[in-house]
Amino acid sequence: MIVDRCKVNKVWFRTGYLLWIPVTAVLFFFFSCRESTTPRQVSRGFYYWKSRLAVSQKEKAALTNLKIGRLYIKFFDVAWNDELQSVQPVAKLDFDSVAVQQLLQQKIQLVPAVFITNESLLKIDSAASIGLAQKIIKLACEMIQKQQLPPAVEFQLDCDWTVSTKKNYFLLVKEVKLLMHADHLSFSDSALLSATIRLHQVKYRSKSGIPEVDKGLLMCYNMGNLKNPATKNSILDTEELKKYLSVLNSYPLPLDIALPIFSWNVYFSDNTYKGIISNISKDELTIAAGQWKNNLFTFSKDTVLKNIPFQKNDQLRLEESTQDELLKTANYIAEKLSSKNKTPAVLFYHLDELILNKHPQHELETLFHCFD
Repeated sequence: MIVDRCKVNKVWFRTGYLLWIPVTAVLFFFFSCRESTTPRQVSRGFYYWKSRLAVSQKEKAALTNLKIGRLYIKFFDVAWNDELQSVQPVAKLDFDSVAVQQLLQQKIQLVPAVFITNESLLKIDSAASIGLAQKIIKLACEMIQKQQLPPAVEFQLDCDWTVSTKKNYFLLVKEVKLLMHADHLSFSDSALLSATIRLHQVKYRSKSGIPEVDKGLLMCYNMGNLKNPATKNSILDTEELKKYLSVLNSYPLPLDIALPIFSWNVYFSDNTYKGIISNISKDELTIAAGQWKNNLFTFSKDTVLKNIPFQKNDQLRLEESTQDELLKTANYIAEKLSSKNKTPAVLFYHLDELILNKHPQHELETLFHCFD
C-alpha cells in the first residue's frame, strides 16, 4: 500500500496542534498562578502624632525589634484662623534634636505629614488653595532644613476632603507636587507625594474623586458615628469597614495601609456627646462607682476622675482596637487589596509607649505578616 506522506503530515499536524491546546492552557494557568501568588514586599512604619518628637527607650526598642523603616511624623496642622480670616499652619511640631539623631542612626526614614482640616478648604477659593500649597511647602522645607534632616523620600497630606472641598484640595495637591519637585534640598529627586484615603472616599470614589498623588494611605479606622450613643466602636469595626471596601481591589491608586492600635473613651451625658477622653484607663473605671455593659460604663454616682467631674448616669464608651478585631481587618484588607499593590507599607497609628504596653510586639508582628 502506498501511503500519502502529505496526508500523514497533515493528520500529525492537526493531532499535535490539538494536543498542544490543553498543554498551553495548563502552562498559562501555572504561570498566572505563580504571578498572582507572588508574596508582597511589605515595608513597615508607624505614625507619630504628638506635639513634641521625643522617643522613649521602649519606643526605640519597638522600632528596632519590629524592623520599622519609616516614621510618618505630623509636622503641623492647617486650620482656619477667624482672627486673621485666612488659613494658617498651626500646632507646629517641636523637635528633640537628640531624638532626631537617634532615629536617623537607626536608619529610619522620617516622612513629613501635614493635617489639613476640611473646614479650612471650605473657606478659601482656588487662588488661595494654590497660595496655601506654597505656605505648606515653605514651612515643611524650613523645618526639614533646620533639623538637618536628609531630603524627604515622601511627603504626605492628610485631609478628609468632601465633594464640596475636592476642587480646592485637588488644586492644592497639584501645586504641592510641583513645589516638591522644585526643591532638591528638602525632597529627594524621586520623592513621592501621598494622601490619606478614608473609607467613604473609596466607596464613593465617583463623587469624591481621586487626588493626583503617587499613592494613597488607606485609613482603616474612625469608621462609625462617634457622636451616636448606639455606635459600638467608632475606631474599628470590621463589619462596618466591609460595607465600604467591597470594591477596594479596583481602586486606581497604589495603597499603603494604616491600622489603629489606640483607644479612647467617648463621653456622653443625657445621651448627648460631650467629647473624647483619652487619659482614663479601663482599670481606673473598673474601680470607680458604676457598672459595665459590654464596653459601656455608667457612673452610679457623682464622681471625679482625673480632675473631670462626672454626674450620676453619665457614660463612657470604651473604644479600643483588640487583636482579634485587628486580625479580622488585616486579613480582609490583605485579601481585597489589588494585586497591583506589590510593595505596600503597613503602618500603625501611633507610636506611644502606653499603647505599646497594650499591644505586645509579637501581636504587631503577626499583623504585619497578614500582608505578606
